[in-house]
Amino acid sequence: MAGWKSLFPVDLADESRLSRREFARFMALVSVGFTGGIGYLCLRKKPLEGAPATRPPWAEVKVCRVEELAPGNSFLFTYRDEKDRCILVHTPKGEWRAYRQACTHLGCAVRWDGRRLECPCHNGAFEVDLGFPVGGPPTRPLSRLNVELRPDGWVWIHGDLPKPTLPGQGGDA
Repeated sequence: MAGWKSLFPVDLADESRLSRREFARFMALVSVGFTGGIGYLCLRKKPLEGAPATRPPWAEVKVCRVEELAPGNSFLFTYRDEKDRCILVHTPKGEWRAYRQACTHLGCAVRWDGRRLECPCHNGAFEVDLGFPVGGPPTRPLSRLNVELRPDGWVWIHGDLPKPTLPGQGGDA
C-alpha cells in the first residue's frame, strides 16, 4: 500500500459517489431556480400597468418661515411621505442646506450639533456644505435637497440635488 493511502484510509465502496450525470442534473436545477428568481425580480421592477415609467417630479414643500430658523439651528420636516424624514439647516454662515436625515452607513437619523451633522449610532459625522462624511464609518455623502428662499419669506424644498463629487472625481460619489 502506498504511504499516503495508509494515512488516509478511505474505502470507496462505503462512500456514496455522485456521478457526473447526477451532478450535472443538480447544477441544471439550481441554474433554472436562479434564472427564475432573477426573472421574477426583473418583472417586479417594472411599473404596474398605468403607472408612469419614471418617478414623477415631487411637489414642492413649504417648510418654515425664514425668520423662524436663526443661523446655527435646524428644523426637521418630512418631504415625500411620513417616512422621508429630512433636516433643514441654517448654517452659522447664513447658508441654507437640506438633507435626508438617513445616515448613509446604516440609516440612523442624523442630527445637527451646531457645526456639523452627526449620526449618534456609530459616531458618524458629515460636513454641512455638501454632506460629505468627515468621521466615523459612513463613506458616502448625504442626499441633499434643493432649498429655495421665496420673496414671501417662506423656505421651500423642491427636488433632489445630484450627489456631490470630490474635485478630480467623475460621476457619483
